Amino acid sequence: MQPILSSLRLFLAFFVICSCLLFNQARAEGIAAATKIADPYIDVRTGPGRGYPIFYVSERGDWIEIIIRKTDWFKIKTPRGVEGWVHKRQLIRTLNSQDDVVELKDPSFDDFSSRIGEVGVMAGDYAGGTIVSAFVGKSLTENLSLELEAGTVIGDEFTSTVYSLSVLNQPFPLWKVSPYALLAVGELTVEKKDTAINDDSGDEKDKLVGVGGGVKIHFSRQFMLRVEYRNSVRLTDNESNREIEEWKAGLAVFF
Repeated sequence: MQPILSSLRLFLAFFVICSCLLFNQARAEGIAAATKIADPYIDVRTGPGRGYPIFYVSERGDWIEIIIRKTDWFKIKTPRGVEGWVHKRQLIRTLNSQDDVVELKDPSFDDFSSRIGEVGVMAGDYAGGTIVSAFVGKSLTENLSLELEAGTVIGDEFTSTVYSLSVLNQPFPLWKVSPYALLAVGELTVEKKDTAINDDSGDEKDKLVGVGGGVKIHFSRQFMLRVEYRNSVRLTDNESNREIEEWKAGLAVFF
């Protein structure tokens, strides 16, 4: 039960971070909070999607307040206090207080190439067990970044917790399909399950050093697909070091 709860916490932390990034995008992109409608009218819906009903219509000349943004939908507030969601297409010609057109900037590949960091989750195979991990990275230079990762490994007889600190070298950061290499150090804590009756060994905690590589694929807005392979050496106290192969893939969002 504990490994499952740990995995759920990793996913929850990732989605909270992603939600904060996406829901605050309107303010982050410098969109004016108060804008004037230039189209004949705009349809205000109860939620951010075409499946939500239109419950209010705001007319040309009305001033609206943009509160937050979720992908192509904006939550707005009218002078009468009505709050609802409007599609980006109906706000393209909105005006600011100087009657200049408001620029609704989308996250683009230019943003991707100038990112300062990323967060994400990954899952895959870790020495025959199933690993679920979350990571956060910080760009140091155009090509180098530092990344901290925490994961849970669930095997037949053992559960493990893995922490690692990696340096990533991305030689072609402007490519939309961009390969990278990494060097990593970390720690592995192995806990024996009660069902492992054929193993008398106790819990173990060992250091890890490893190398690996992968590819980042920028495919939509702030999101990237990552595929990664690592080969690590587990440094045990009894000098019987073991190699660990790890394959995983996942989703990341840059900021």
